[in-house]
Amino acid sequence: MAVNSFGIFSISAGLLSVISFGASTADNPQTSSSQKPVSPIDGPPAESTSENTASTNTSASPELTEEEIAFKSWIDGVYAEGIAKGISEETLNKVLPTIALRPTVIKRDRNQPEVKQTYAMYLKSRVSPWRKTKGKEMMATHKEDLSAVSASLGVQERFISAVWGVETNYGTIPLSISVFDALATLAYDPRRASRFRKELFAALEITDQGLASFENMKGSWAGAMGQPQFMPLSYLQYAVDFDKDGDRDIWSTGTDVFASIGNYLKAYGWRNDQTWGRPVLLPKGSEKSLYAPQSEGVDPDRYCKSYKSLGAWRDLQDWQKLGVRRLDGTDLPDRSIPAALIVADEGDDRGYLVYRNFCSIMRYNPSFKYALSVGLLSDEIGKP
Repeated sequence: MAVNSFGIFSISAGLLSVISFGASTADNPQTSSSQKPVSPIDGPPAESTSENTASTNTSASPELTEEEIAFKSWIDGVYAEGIAKGISEETLNKVLPTIALRPTVIKRDRNQPEVKQTYAMYLKSRVSPWRKTKGKEMMATHKEDLSAVSASLGVQERFISAVWGVETNYGTIPLSISVFDALATLAYDPRRASRFRKELFAALEITDQGLASFENMKGSWAGAMGQPQFMPLSYLQYAVDFDKDGDRDIWSTGTDVFASIGNYLKAYGWRNDQTWGRPVLLPKGSEKSLYAPQSEGVDPDRYCKSYKSLGAWRDLQDWQKLGVRRLDGTDLPDRSIPAALIVADEGDDRGYLVYRNFCSIMRYNPSFKYALSVGLLSDEIGKP
């Protein structure tokens, strides 16, 4: 086991500082089951003899800083908890010594576009001309696979493709960040430590079970994996081996990628007989007056109850009576569908009526902007 350098950052007063920690270049044999497990930071003790100790140890090892001690203790805790959870020593000794904490991950976490950008800015970048054109092209290229998955799971091809497009540009974005680095960084950061610690152990479980190789565990800054950008816990629960080759391969373009996206949406109540919603035109100056608390509308199903900020759900015909129209000014569809109103950037007398499927998309990413981008992109790439 080769123990590599660890990069450690401290988070104090909002500042990030990078520190190098520990190094061992010897290729050490794996510990046997009868031996005490080797701490992934300490590694096995260096061999020495009484004859050469005095002559070679000419300078004392530098003392560990408080931050280095804290991180060492944290990694030791991960190691001990991993053993308790049944993760093998082999996996822990292979993965944990490679971990480097990434200050850039924390920077990205604090500056997510869903929070920083206006609706107009966000949607322009996500529903771009390139994504529209490329989406149509990729849907045509993968028509057979998408059709098979759609028929099996009951999720329209255009929505599977739109999620794929928004997440990784239809599988074209290189995934080069170590999932373990990203998850360890976010688990060490106190802001969402509990959540990402669970994800870190799920990633270790994936590797330990042989579901994905250590080398293949590449993803985004948040630790999301593969072309659908599944978090490790989501992978364990929703990834699908659609082609029955024994692997739930979300890293290579194909039916497993499409089926995993579709299976995720289906698990959260997807309706194949409905769309996501639609952009609408509001009566002039009515953006605030149309808002009502969720308690004043119809009771949304369980897939939407966690999104109370959506406000009141009303039947499409009730929105029609309140003066809401399609974007071209024509009447809303004459169907009984519960819908909630989202007013994006205020002042343009426009908004979005969203349906149940919008909530399913929000389970993928709990952002109105994200779900709108998937819905609007699906409309574009689904056009003949």
